[in-house]
Amino acid sequence: MKNIIKSAIGFAVIMLASQSFAGTINNVYIDQVGSGSTITLNQQGSNNEIGNDTTATTLHGNGQTVSISQVGSGNTHVVNVQGANSVINSVVTGDNNNTTVACGAAPSSSCNDTAITANVSGNTNNTSITAGSKSTVTAEVSGSTNNTTISSTTTNLMGATVNAKETGDSNVVNINQNGPAGANGFISKVEVTGASNNVAVTQSGTTDSTVNIKSTGSNNSIAVTSGN
Repeated sequence: MKNIIKSAIGFAVIMLASQSFAGTINNVYIDQVGSGSTITLNQQGSNNEIGNDTTATTLHGNGQTVSISQVGSGNTHVVNVQGANSVINSVVTGDNNNTTVACGAAPSSSCNDTAITANVSGNTNNTSITAGSKSTVTAEVSGSTNNTTISSTTTNLMGATVNAKETGDSNVVNINQNGPAGANGFISKVEVTGASNNVAVTQSGTTDSTVNIKSTGSNNSIAVTSGN
């Protein structure tokens, strides 16, 4: 089943729930333009998509509230949000899922003052989050052999904050924040519980930088690079 939704109005409320049965795949693509939108997307089953690497779900406008839930294995969602003051919640439950949430990625770099939350439960999941100025990213991941990548880039002295929590073994966390963050600075807080995890944090630019890492477990690897 393939769903293509296009909206170009000032205010939109979009709700979509899909459940895949044996032999079926649900594909959802949304191109939304307008501020104050509320978008809720729920999928259950395996190998479903809410956008992909070639056709992202793109949401243009300020003050958007976006909620995405995928339950199952082998699912993908690729979402690109453009605008300011939005709230994005992503929940993934299952194994071998791929999540990409981009705030201010191409074709537009406009995405400020946005809160992004990702909750992942399962094994061998890949999560990639790209945030903009004055953004707050919160990622909570539980399970093993998961890969979480978070990057924030600022151009207007507004700073950015990342809070990451990983529970399980053999997980990888990469955080990269750069640009002129000004007095707000860059802040990274990471909490890791489990064994054989890898954490890397890089913060650079003409900015104040704060990195706070708490690690509980054996054979964990931590690397921090900070400078301006």
